[in-house]
Amino acid sequence: MSETRYLTRRDAAAACGCHVDTIRRAEAANRLPNRRARADGTIEIPVADLVAAGLLDPLAAGEGLPELVTRSRSDRDLLDARQQVAVRDVTINELRVQLEVARDEIAFLRRLADPRRVA
Repeated sequence: MSETRYLTRRDAAAACGCHVDTIRRAEAANRLPNRRARADGTIEIPVADLVAAGLLDPLAAGEGLPELVTRSRSDRDLLDARQQVAVRDVTINELRVQLEVARDEIAFLRRLADPRRVA
């Protein structure tokens, strides 16, 4: 069974030889019913929908289509990696704040436990 191939709006327009607005109008007319939204809000359109809508002639697309699909996947992978890095950066910053709070508490407790401290 073959994997469904998706293209972003921009890549779909490039593959079809049209403007991105043409793709958006086809979406609005529900000619691309199987489109989906990624977590970042980017819309992906199945190649099969482009063909069914008459926007893409798979024979005329030739060698360029696999390259667009591959680039689209690599763009998605890059975005996923960037999101993972951002999540880890937030986690690291939260841990730094917790560490600073813990250090402050330790310093306070040491001052309390200091025998030279005058009551």
